[in-house]
Amino acid sequence: MTSIRRALLSVSDKTGLLPLAKALAAKNVELIASGGTAKTLMEAGLKVTPVETLSGKGEAFQGRMKTISFEIASSLLFRREDPQDIEQAAKLGISPIDLVVVNLYPFHETLKKQAGFEECIENIDIGGPTLLRAGAKNFRSVTVLCEPSQYEEFQKEFTEKNGTTSFEFRQKCAARVYTMTSFYDLAIAGFLTQSTGDALRYGENPHQKAFVMKDPFQEGLAHARSLQGKEMSYNNYLDSDFALKTLQDVHNWQGNKSLPTAVVVKHNTPCGLAIAETPLRALEKAWKGDEKSSFGGIIALNFAVTEEVAAFFSEKFVEVILAPSFAEGAREKLKKNCRVMEVNLQTKPSWNVRSIEGGLLVQEQDTFDLSQSKVATKNNFAEDKKHLAGFAMLAVKNLKSNAIALCRQEGPEFELLTMGSGQTNRIDCIEKLITSRLQDKNIKDVSDVVLASDAFFPFADSVQVAAKLGVKYIVQPGGSVKDNEVIAEADKLGIAMMFTGRRHFLH
Repeated sequence: MTSIRRALLSVSDKTGLLPLAKALAAKNVELIASGGTAKTLMEAGLKVTPVETLSGKGEAFQGRMKTISFEIASSLLFRREDPQDIEQAAKLGISPIDLVVVNLYPFHETLKKQAGFEECIENIDIGGPTLLRAGAKNFRSVTVLCEPSQYEEFQKEFTEKNGTTSFEFRQKCAARVYTMTSFYDLAIAGFLTQSTGDALRYGENPHQKAFVMKDPFQEGLAHARSLQGKEMSYNNYLDSDFALKTLQDVHNWQGNKSLPTAVVVKHNTPCGLAIAETPLRALEKAWKGDEKSSFGGIIALNFAVTEEVAAFFSEKFVEVILAPSFAEGAREKLKKNCRVMEVNLQTKPSWNVRSIEGGLLVQEQDTFDLSQSKVATKNNFAEDKKHLAGFAMLAVKNLKSNAIALCRQEGPEFELLTMGSGQTNRIDCIEKLITSRLQDKNIKDVSDVVLASDAFFPFADSVQVAAKLGVKYIVQPGGSVKDNEVIAEADKLGIAMMFTGRRHFLH
């Protein structure tokens, strides 16, 4: 990496600008600047090269055109390590710019003060993101600073490394650029989307504004078209997305020999899940997982909705039905206010993004893998129950932690018998929720079911409560410092236990 010899400065926020510029000038770095930035630097007595000297043209259109030009973009983009690029730059008279210091028009602040439409539009920065992204793309050679908070660290690098910066620092700065411009563009897209009539009626509650933004690089629920019924709401989308992800998990687990599967979701929690030999049986079993909660729920199916399937809903209220296809006669049988959506299962896991105050949390989607499973107890885990254990872990994976699921198998058919989720401790899941729901269903014998936990048992007490219910099989991730005590208690109480080695927290 050669020394930084030329720097382009164009900032709306002048915080820290002069100390930075003076530090650069002291090392004989040429300062190239535009508009108000150039004026500020010159008033401080610094020598400045106006951007129009490079572009050959001055500002135009009341300041809308300042820094965008072939000459300036080329100075940032040509590859310093590529002989062909170097030769072409020389022929074009392009000299490299090694440092970009740009921050963007204050679009967010303009929104916050509830400015008028025209003022918001004028505060959409075009040249700034262009320069930042060009420099960031070429971070092997170009250092890009997009926030005043970076100046101090840069100056330390610049001093310690004798007028240059490290590859690691430049890459970190490039990542920051793309993060900043993505949030910047997201705010603009949200502002314009709300103004085009594409907004949802409201968010989770009537006083909250909401809209759906469609990722042009992926397919999925956001792009699905409702065939009939009311407009999809914010909550409908959340629950439908969860139902489809659960259905996708089941599909991946079954492989190419997928049997009819039905998922019922209520308030972002699967309350019914079943695999059966016929579509109607799958739907009936899933609905009975929790009949009270199924009322007003979201239904996701991996099979076509026929007239027979549609007839199942004649006396039932559901918000949304998602399926690969709907027969024309089936749609006529469904209630007119029921939202009907044709969807395809997505096979590629995507990133999971959740907002927090001031940013986003990004993680890989939780995937399902039983390849590391092993029986931990001396008590034998029957072979036919091992497959059921897989289904049970799949079911509990999609429940809010702490979570427990009880699942049953009859021949090739599987069902979520009952579950407990969203509790602050695992004992309450088993003792209160599971016990009460088994009583509601008048289920007295659970010796043939598998109990699954989304995370390890920290103590042996969960095993003791399960034993009181009559549970004989447990599957859990393992990994507790007290695993040996838990295993010993299971052996003592006649319970076979399997460890999967993979936790499935869902918050």
